Amino acid sequence: MNDNLKAEIKKMELERHAASSAKGLAQKRVKFDVWFSQRKDLIPPIHKKEILAADFKARGLESEATMEQFDRALKLYGVSI
Repeated sequence: MNDNLKAEIKKMELERHAASSAKGLAQKRVKFDVWFSQRKDLIPPIHKKEILAADFKARGLESEATMEQFDRALKLYGVSI
């Protein structure tokens, strides 16, 4: 695995833990379904919702996170919006 990709994944995991702190609770958290419905026009149709959800879950992202966390996970998946 690319070292840069590993570093990005590690950064995402650290931010996920920070989101549970008092400071992180101030950011608006949304469910995956809400995020996907807002981004579905930007994501090529070949990338299915269920596959993205499974990939995000495998990366340790919860079903409820900030929009930025979901966008970063999508970028790690290989789709730029």
